[in-house]
Amino acid sequence: MSRLHLFIAALVCALAASCKEHGHSHDGQDPRVHDEGGAPAVAEKPRPDVSITTYQDGLELFMEYPALVVGQPSPLVAHFTDARDADGFKPVTKGKVTATLRHADGGEERFVAERLLRDGIFKPEVRPAKSGAARLILRLEGEQVSGTVDVGPVTVFPSVSAAVAAAPREEAGESTVPFLKEQQWKTRYATAAARSRVLQGGVRANGELKPVAGQAVELAAPVTGQVSVSGPVPHLGQVVKKGQVLVRLSPVSVAGTTDLATVELEVSRARAELGLAEREVTRAEELLAAKAIPEKQLDGARVAREVAVARASAAERQLALYRGTQSGTGGLGAAAFELRSPLDGVVSFADVMPGAVVEVGKRLVSVINPSRLWLEAKVYEVDASRVERSPGAAFTVAGLEREFTVDETSGRRVAVGSVVDPLTRTVPVLFELPNPEGLLKPGMFAKVTLFTGETVHDVAIPESAIVDDNGRPTVFVVDGGESFFKRVLRPGVRSGGWVQVLEGVKEGERVVSRGAHELKLSTATGAIPEHGHQH
Repeated sequence: MSRLHLFIAALVCALAASCKEHGHSHDGQDPRVHDEGGAPAVAEKPRPDVSITTYQDGLELFMEYPALVVGQPSPLVAHFTDARDADGFKPVTKGKVTATLRHADGGEERFVAERLLRDGIFKPEVRPAKSGAARLILRLEGEQVSGTVDVGPVTVFPSVSAAVAAAPREEAGESTVPFLKEQQWKTRYATAAARSRVLQGGVRANGELKPVAGQAVELAAPVTGQVSVSGPVPHLGQVVKKGQVLVRLSPVSVAGTTDLATVELEVSRARAELGLAEREVTRAEELLAAKAIPEKQLDGARVAREVAVARASAAERQLALYRGTQSGTGGLGAAAFELRSPLDGVVSFADVMPGAVVEVGKRLVSVINPSRLWLEAKVYEVDASRVERSPGAAFTVAGLEREFTVDETSGRRVAVGSVVDPLTRTVPVLFELPNPEGLLKPGMFAKVTLFTGETVHDVAIPESAIVDDNGRPTVFVVDGGESFFKRVLRPGVRSGGWVQVLEGVKEGERVVSRGAHELKLSTATGAIPEHGHQH
């Protein structure tokens, strides 16, 4: 090492020693400082922070602030959330907050934040004038929501050292995961308390919505014919009435078809043959009476007459079919067939092109009446005996967040299957329910809970609070406004959107009922800061 390097190293060591002699520690290891007279003293520890989370008056308040000390400013970082809608909380974006410090002797001090620091956050600064026991109350006033939150008893300390001495010791406990207010407010987030409820016992099953028997029809071409080019063309979703003409077909003379003239000729021929057969029977009866022929010959004449009657009747019916639906004369003198809706409903399928020639039997239009539907639930055979007398069911479908219920007040149980499906090992249970809003569609798959008639009175949480974590039902329990316990849940009976808690959540604890999935994803990706935020 050169002399220059040795000199620099010695100089650095000397400066460091001098710095330590005068009480300036840059590495934070030496807590000593000097007072104005140069005497060493111990640095005063910072005030401990206080954090509270409470739900009152339709509001959620999560607040952080330094311990209250006489004459010292204590900014209250108050996160106000509009918690009136259980389907999703919203940050408060308008209003002012008044913080009232009510002392034990009846005196009051008020501190006002006239506006928000930013959406959801107010920051009134409290500077107490006297020490002692007090009560802290926050009043929010605004266009969006107003309410009063009683934070509860607080202590105003005479000095910072007194506040430090009174601070509770931190103890290791259940680990938490963070989810900041800024993240909560950007998602659909809400919490709900675990409360004792009366739940109906039930069995889970998969199901499907189907048309009621007789309330769905398909109209096919009765003959090979040409679709009329006049009149309206049925389309998907069209509302139709019973008896309304949907399609007109004019039969065409192609291989395998018969026109009106041919049918009329067949009727004339069948009538003539019937007349001849009847005369033969009369003549045979006369000859038999004269003993000119054997009785067997009369029997043959009578059989021939019966055949002629049947042939004439068939020809007459064919002619009536053509003329009964005749609305005009089509090409080649053929009658026009009218396909009419047999019920009130809506068109669920339409494949009609004016002028096109369609083959006999081709499906042209389907009509369904969706005002009432059937819910077919597939119950596994091990649970079949529990739902034999099921009084009803609750179910959800994809795309609709509300839960639907069918019971004796809103529908009925139609039937319970008596045979187990050999492939799925399930038994079908059929319910009929009204669909006045038209939200439910035939063909929708449903997650069904069939009621068993049993009742359970126990602590329950919203079913929406449960997320799947590697195959384990998991919930997030509120520890504070921005911290949560992740707990494995042992669920019990499910009923009406609520789940019985057998293990994992205690009565009175709050769980994340909306946004639990986003919270799970955030903790998995590490997208949330670990050490809070600055205000």
